[in-house]
Amino acid sequence: MKRKLLVPMFLTTVFLASCGGATPASESKEPVTEEKETSTEQVPDRWTATKTGTAVSHIHGAGFWPDGRPVIATHTGLMEFREDGWYELSSNRHDYMGFELVKDGFYASGHPAQDSPYKNPLGVVRGTDKGETLEIRSLEGEADFHYMSAGFESESLYVYLETATSELEPGFYRSLDGGTSFEPMEMDGIEGRGIAGITADASEPKRVFVYGPDGILVSDDGGDTFEPFLEQKNIVTMASTKGKLASITKDGASFDLVVSDLTDETETTVELPSLNADSVPIELVSQNGRFLLATSDNSVYVFEDEEWTQLLQAGKVK
Repeated sequence: MKRKLLVPMFLTTVFLASCGGATPASESKEPVTEEKETSTEQVPDRWTATKTGTAVSHIHGAGFWPDGRPVIATHTGLMEFREDGWYELSSNRHDYMGFELVKDGFYASGHPAQDSPYKNPLGVVRGTDKGETLEIRSLEGEADFHYMSAGFESESLYVYLETATSELEPGFYRSLDGGTSFEPMEMDGIEGRGIAGITADASEPKRVFVYGPDGILVSDDGGDTFEPFLEQKNIVTMASTKGKLASITKDGASFDLVVSDLTDETETTVELPSLNADSVPIELVSQNGRFLLATSDNSVYVFEDEEWTQLLQAGKVK
């Protein structure tokens, strides 16, 4: 993911010009892994309770850990919600961008913490152990991907590069090897359409969606050619699970959440929580009938058991 209305919308004419001169990325240096300490004693909980009144900003990704707990990526690292409130990881407090969970970990980009040994920007990072262990996959010190989406099962990465690196021109790229190398996407079929974001299919490695004020386009060849999936809808964010696609449409001042079944081609509407003018949906996660929603005012909501619960109100921990 990522990819939201918080940032200026790209023009497709710029995209096509950028993609035209792109060159494939070479593989990065040997991955560097920050290993967890090993001990014969019980491993301590490296998550600390977040103090009441703490301000949370810059939510650039969200998801559900394998244990079901919601997690968000913030300006100062990862935060997870437990039964008694928010907790933050005491290590690897990086300013993550493009954060997205996969089956046994996550991918992200962004900027390292001040005391970190990593170069700025991070390039492509793969995290495991709920963020305690990080591995640099490529482009460390060169790329900060604000727009990055990872397939939950396939781990295919689809990104938009805003600033050139030593080997890559700005444009759309895909990686089918977990972020080790990248190749340009041709993006045929998007001419004349506004693109607000990109979403990798959860399980099909070469299926990718782009969305924006003109609807949703889908590609089944890794982003080389696109065709309409949903037209004449203003899509502000979306999420993919195996066989399903969840999207939020803006209609005037209101928002609608629709889940599309890709197998039987049916649609189900899910009522959203009450949102004010400053609460534009920017992050959406769908998993096993649950939803996690983050908005532009740094509010966070979870949907389970047929109802929404607010976990974070306007960026303030209560």
